[in-house]
Amino acid sequence: MAIKKVKSEFEKLSAILDEELIADECTAGELRHVHDELQEAIQSGDPAKLIRDKKITQQLIVFEETNPVVGKVIKDLILALSSMGI
Repeated sequence: MAIKKVKSEFEKLSAILDEELIADECTAGELRHVHDELQEAIQSGDPAKLIRDKKITQQLIVFEETNPVVGKVIKDLILALSSMGI
């Protein structure tokens, strides 16, 4: 159940990146990198381990604090990850 919520929030993050709602290309590039790592983790056999190993949650927290455009989506994604014990 928790992974479904993570996938749902991940899709929202994908939409933000696809719609290029982040004007700063450097920030968008960094967020795209985290997005790709998260996608790899979701598709792996053990997403929780890969997310912890790559420290994806810490990277997401930085975006939540510094970018109001993605802040809510990132916060919801972090909450979904925490429900998985991450």
